[in-house]
Amino acid sequence: MFRLWLYAVLAVFLCASPLMAQSPGAAEAFQHLLDGEYATAYEKASPLADAGDADAQHLLGYLYENGLGVEADIQRAVDLYHDAATAGHPDAQFALGELALAGEGVQRNAKTAAGWYKLSARQGHARAKLRLGVMHADGDGLAQDSARAISYFREAAEANEPEAQRNLAIAYLSGDGVEKNIQDAAVWFRKAAEADDPVSHYNLALMKNSGTIAREGLSAADHMRAAAEAGFPPALVGLGLMLHDGAVEIEGVHPADLFQRAADAGDPQGMFLYAVALSEGDGREKDAAAALEQLEWLLAAPDSLDPALLNNAERLKKRLRRRR
Repeated sequence: MFRLWLYAVLAVFLCASPLMAQSPGAAEAFQHLLDGEYATAYEKASPLADAGDADAQHLLGYLYENGLGVEADIQRAVDLYHDAATAGHPDAQFALGELALAGEGVQRNAKTAAGWYKLSARQGHARAKLRLGVMHADGDGLAQDSARAISYFREAAEANEPEAQRNLAIAYLSGDGVEKNIQDAAVWFRKAAEADDPVSHYNLALMKNSGTIAREGLSAADHMRAAAEAGFPPALVGLGLMLHDGAVEIEGVHPADLFQRAADAGDPQGMFLYAVALSEGDGREKDAAAALEQLEWLLAAPDSLDPALLNNAERLKKRLRRRR
């Protein structure tokens, strides 16, 4: 199935839909939100929400949900979102879907979430279509249906939703729900990478580095660096390996620095490579005890590890123990 990295950031609210904040009063409150003037946004939106303005209700719900300009109150947020959603506000419908899926403020109910997402998607909400695609892909709240997942991903991708573009690329790469097509995968990864999607940058780096696709445009190293700068753990490992092999030069940065960041984020390969760096004194003071500690964390869940990585980690652990 599709492995997704979904980021809850303010930009999701800001870019959720071209339909938001249509009423003049709510538009003024929304501008204050954009400017970081949360208390003023709250003051401007409150009377409008009380008067039934769905845009203002949605905005207030967001402020209450995130504790911006007002004390966080998830139940109040749910109530405001519900008022706006029942009035047909697509972003409020999406927000209720998010809360139902996460179990925040309401009991987790994937089917309820899907219902809200569908209402929002019918009005063209790209992220709602993305979520429906994920739910069909995973069989969570909706029947597992790869073809239906692809349909939703495609609709959202064509509306310039980066995560949907990435997921569609992954489908073309794996042949899950669609005929495998490496070139189509590259096309959609590129579109998502243009929106700075780190996973897409990472996949393009791998595809270019292996010669799977033409090395035109940004280099494999450029893509890997973009993904690493966004903090994507596998890309931190990839960039560290490129640095180690001399494929890139980064002033003041040692491969061990990148391996440590990946290890701190829980990346298995990063943990192993950082243990190697500690065991050999490569970019770090030689410290067998610290290396063993890294390996203990890594080997705590052996069934989740790639067999080759598991074997290498166990061999290094035995070698370090013999040195003691």
